[in-house]
Order: sequence, then structure tokens, then C-alpha cells
Amino acid sequence: MILVSGANGRLGRRIVQHLIARSPAPVAGRLAVSVREPARAADLASRGVEVRHGDFELPATLASAFTGVERLILTSTDGPRAQHIARHRQAIAAARGAGVQHVFYVSLLDVAADSPAEYAAVHREAESALADSGLAHTVLRNTLYADDLPQLAGPALNDGILALPAGEGAVSLVSRDELAQAMAAAALAPRLEKHVYELTGQVASGFATIADKIARVSGQALRYSAISEVKYVAAQQQAGLPAWQANALGSLFRAVAEGRFARTSNDFAALVGHPPKSLDCMIHEYFTPRSTS
Repeated sequence: MILVSGANGRLGRRIVQHLIARSPAPVAGRLAVSVREPARAADLASRGVEVRHGDFELPATLASAFTGVERLILTSTDGPRAQHIARHRQAIAAARGAGVQHVFYVSLLDVAADSPAEYAAVHREAESALADSGLAHTVLRNTLYADDLPQLAGPALNDGILALPAGEGAVSLVSRDELAQAMAAAALAPRLEKHVYELTGQVASGFATIADKIARVSGQALRYSAISEVKYVAAQQQAGLPAWQANALGSLFRAVAEGRFARTSNDFAALVGHPPKSLDCMIHEYFTPRSTS
């Protein structure tokens, strides 16, 4: 049986959908999910997916949720750094205790020890915990999500300035849906060639280039402005984000500025059979004006 944790999340739900789509037979008895709120996964239950209660804050629920699971796709939780790390360690310990045969851990492209990104430290700790656990595992390191561009650039189109603390750094973007497709493919593969897969876009582009592309497609003026991390974090908190999240995002963009998300690889194509969508294609999907007629 394959189980996807966090299946009510934006990435987890898409992984489940791709597992169902790729399955040659009914999924009943072969696919399960663990979620904090089982009622919100009723649509998955109606499709034959076994819905189990699993809360990263309650290790006993994870021990039960992971029972009988052969392959576990462990999606990342969220929260302040210490809490984030503790949740992952509890989940890994529960997987080991339940006898899970193989863990597919959803990590981050940047896990370097000298990275300024808080998320890099969180995922590095989780990868280390997996290595120490003795569990067979595959690490799936995500790049940044392309489908966050509308959230980043949408409000910016109002004043024409995309202000981020990313310096001149480039990013290779992939959508959540395509990343989920690659993760489903990995979990279903009878054999994998690598221990770590870096799931990146085809090319890396700076935010000045990205802003120019969005402007051309949307028909609205937009330019990129590199701002300080302090200014960005303050703006995010003013917009309502909790301090820990605003600071985590600020440090993530500092890692972008240092070039830590500019890498590209062929790992996505190796798993899926074709490369991910181009940046131009995704920007057209997200920013082409919709007809109101």
C-alpha cells in the first residue's frame, strides 16, 4: 500500500490525484492518505482511497496511520523552525515503528549547511533523520513553485513593481501539479536509479526576466525591484503573515539571491518521461487575460 501524508494540502492532494490517474486498477486497498481532518478528504474516500487520521502533532495517530504501509510519501509540514523539525522527526520515527518499507521524502532543492534559508535547515534535518533511521528512502528535492507566481505578481501588477529580496538570483520553477506528477511516478516505479532527485525547471531565470515575461503576457506594466530582506519581511508582516513565516520567506529569497535555486537537472524527465512545462508556457497559463464575454 502507498500512503500520502498531508493529502489535504495543495501538493499532497495533487500527488494523490496523479497516483489515481496512473493506477491501472481500482485503488481500494492499495492507496491511503493520512490527514488531520478526515472529513475534508471525503471526496478521496468516495474514489476508493482509504482515509486515515494522522496528525504530526500527535505521534500516536501517525503510528496508526502508517500501519501496513509499504511506501510512504512524506510531504512537508509547516510552522516555526523548531516545531517544523520536531514534526518531521516524529513522522519518521512513526514510519520506522510501523514498519514502512520505503519513504519518499518531499524535500527542498537547497539543503546546504551554509544556506541562509530556514527551510533549508528544516529539510536538512529531516534528511538527516531519515538517514539515521535506517529506513529505505528516496529524497525528492523540489524547486520553488511556479504556481505561486500569481500570488507574488498579482498584487504587484497594480503598481507595476515586483519587489522581492532575490537580488540577481535566478530560479528554475515548476508547478505543484507537475512536481506531484513526478512524485507519483517515483512512488510507483518498480526501481529507481538514484537516491536523491532534484526536480527543477528546464531553465533558470531571474525575476527581472520573469517580470518582463509577465508584463508581455498580461499586457500590464511590471518591473522587478530588488529590495532588502528587512523591508520585505516588514511588508509581509504588515500584510498579515506571522513573524516566523515572513522571516522564513525572507531567508528563502536570500538563498535565491545567492544562486541556490538556479540549478537545473533532467531528474524530472527521468521520472515522468518528458520535461516539465517551460516558464513561458506557465506564465501564459497564469497571466493571459481572461475574456469577460
